[in-house]
Amino acid sequence: MLQTIREHTQGWIAGIIISLIILTFALWGIHSYLVSNGSSRIVAEVNGVEISKEQLAVAYERLRRQAQVQYGADGNALLKDETTLKSRALNALVETEALKQVSISQGFLISDSQIDNYLQNMPQFQVDGQFSVERFQEILSSTLLSTSDFLDLIKTSLLIDQPKLGVVFTSFSLPDETNYTIGLVNQERDFSYINIPFQYFLSQPITVPSDKIKAYYEQHQNDFMTPEQVNIDYIELSLKELAANFKPTDAVLKNFYNENINSYTQPKAWKLSSLEVSVPSNATQDEWQEAHKKALALVESLNKGQNFTELAQKNPSKVTLSLELMTFSQVPTELQKATAQLVKINQISTPIKTSSGFVILKVIDLREPKIQDFDSVKTKANESYVRRRAEEKFAELRERLADVTYEHPDSLQTASKTLALPIKTSELFTKEKAGKDVSQYKKVRDIAFSNDVLNLQNNSDVIQINPETVIVLRAKSHIASTLLPLKDISKQIEDKLKYEEAIAQTEKFTNEMKARLESGDSQNALAQSQKLTWKEAGFLGRYSTKVDTAILDLAFRLPDPSTKVKTTYGVTRLQNGYAIVSLRAVKKGVVEDKKQYSIFAEQVQNSEGLLEYELYKRSQINQAKINIEN
Repeated sequence: MLQTIREHTQGWIAGIIISLIILTFALWGIHSYLVSNGSSRIVAEVNGVEISKEQLAVAYERLRRQAQVQYGADGNALLKDETTLKSRALNALVETEALKQVSISQGFLISDSQIDNYLQNMPQFQVDGQFSVERFQEILSSTLLSTSDFLDLIKTSLLIDQPKLGVVFTSFSLPDETNYTIGLVNQERDFSYINIPFQYFLSQPITVPSDKIKAYYEQHQNDFMTPEQVNIDYIELSLKELAANFKPTDAVLKNFYNENINSYTQPKAWKLSSLEVSVPSNATQDEWQEAHKKALALVESLNKGQNFTELAQKNPSKVTLSLELMTFSQVPTELQKATAQLVKINQISTPIKTSSGFVILKVIDLREPKIQDFDSVKTKANESYVRRRAEEKFAELRERLADVTYEHPDSLQTASKTLALPIKTSELFTKEKAGKDVSQYKKVRDIAFSNDVLNLQNNSDVIQINPETVIVLRAKSHIASTLLPLKDISKQIEDKLKYEEAIAQTEKFTNEMKARLESGDSQNALAQSQKLTWKEAGFLGRYSTKVDTAILDLAFRLPDPSTKVKTTYGVTRLQNGYAIVSLRAVKKGVVEDKKQYSIFAEQVQNSEGLLEYELYKRSQINQAKINIEN
């Protein structure tokens, strides 16, 4: 079981943990989370370990950005509730610290090799399916994290998840629990239904008095207002436009090249041939020793001049030839240490023990580390230099843009002159309808119609349009909303009231028909008298797509008729009317084979394991000595 847990901590679960948690933390800059400022005011203590105000500020900013990314403009209400966000951020910091301490106290460990394996398999750092040092350094450089900080972050998160994996993968489900779940999930119900569409009454004459139309108009005037419109002036700061202004000389680029020479060094690489002596997954110690002796004999034969193919034919073993040169990070983890000791062509390694046997390596080709000359990487150096300088300038100008537009809230002119950026003007737009220019962004429309910008006539805060573009806007012109005259919308109101009346009549009719069915009226006779038809669904499962979802949901909410009566009835609202559902029988769910049964058992086991872990986590946090400063 421990081996199973160890294997799962190196698989997809850890990948999700790292991808969704670790990179989320890193890419939004949590250097302050790892390196706290001793002078910061303490906001909480967990078993004597302090959490600083600086850490809370960074965690709050991370949550704020997460809400923006996940919910977009829909997250505005959440973003406005600063107290709630700060509370969530503080709770997350406290829980992380408490669970980390618990894992360490209970003897859980994460090895350096596990961290290295995770790092190399993170898709964010891969290029063409292989770990890229350049990609790794590029991402880290944008997060203000050192390599050691980032690895510590990975280690902490994996450490916290060790108890969770232990609980989940040692949980179990009893046969009765699995059978109950199967019976419920795979349950089938035998029912029929009848549709009563709104058109059933809309096709009949419905008269709406003029005074009722007028009354509706007067009570719902907000529904008949022309949309409010504005257009804006704005200053746009674009990383792309800044980059276009940088034209570095060869001397500048060469200096940049020399300062970042590691980025332009071609790493050492090997082209390898491997010969594997496999052992069964359940091999005994004697079988391992026998395989090692065989591998040693093969190395001796290879050193005497025999080739891999001949030996493989004489001794059942697996031969693999790498088609391309591989850098150290591309070599399988288990073979990296031995590969690093291979320093010349045709060199043969000693047998390397792996999880599946012993591997012998032979160097087919070798490329020593080589610094790429300036001319060959000049274009790449130019792109890197321009990008870096543009990002630095972008950050500087963004800060100045924020300061100047705040200091001069009644105009964009000062900011335009100070930063040498033009003032642009948008087309007229409404709050709800996107335009074709900058008004296409909902956050721009929301801010343009905000009280601070529209009514108080202030400049907006800096608005992030995308990762490379920000703007500051102010209202230029405003067209107020006006009430449409009754004569222009009288027909629209009349149609709406007719439709509402049809809905009310349909609902009343449906409930009366249901009551008659429950009192014993014949289904078919009652339907024929109203020129309606029952539709047979038969036995269907809860995930069937053969009937409307609302009808199926109602069929599975009705009580089992076998307990009281032969048939139970219910009414549900449909998109175009109402429906009556007649439930006749309920059949307990079953599975077709052992494989499906095993899947259900595993799902029940995992659910119970996750519940057990949540209870464990809550208990550990409750036992921690947590002091939160007011």
